[in-house]
Amino acid sequence: MKLYVTIAITTFFFVLIAGCSENMEKSLDKQIINSQLINPYNDIPVQNSIISQHTLFPYHFVKNGEELNELGNKDLNVLIKHFLQHPGKLNVRRGDAPQDLYQGRINFVLRQLKEAGVKDDQISISDGMAGGSGMLSEKILIIVEEKNSGKISSK
Repeated sequence: MKLYVTIAITTFFFVLIAGCSENMEKSLDKQIINSQLINPYNDIPVQNSIISQHTLFPYHFVKNGEELNELGNKDLNVLIKHFLQHPGKLNVRRGDAPQDLYQGRINFVLRQLKEAGVKDDQISISDGMAGGSGMLSEKILIIVEEKNSGKISSK
């Protein structure tokens, strides 16, 4: 009799555990589906902002190195897809990098663009300001220049 009770209890717990794991699997599947539905909505605005700025900053590169870091590779891949269809301008900001390091970074980016199929006549690279909506960089420079000369109050 004890054997039958033990078998019944053991069977009950196996069924209970199997049911719980099935619910966990369904819950995980639902989470994966939800995240896959949300990611494209998040990716489109992020990609549009990368394209709008069309700029690689010093933080996109490995510290004191010519290579792009993970973020830099991701952003450059977005820009490559855009430049393959639409010619344009790419800014690579120098920051405080020495000239030889900065030139190495530009050469690295140029190799990446060329390997991806972006033709030389589709893109120009400079140390320009980031693009996007807002005030033109020329106006910002004029305002800063006038402020430094004392023509504008700092109220």
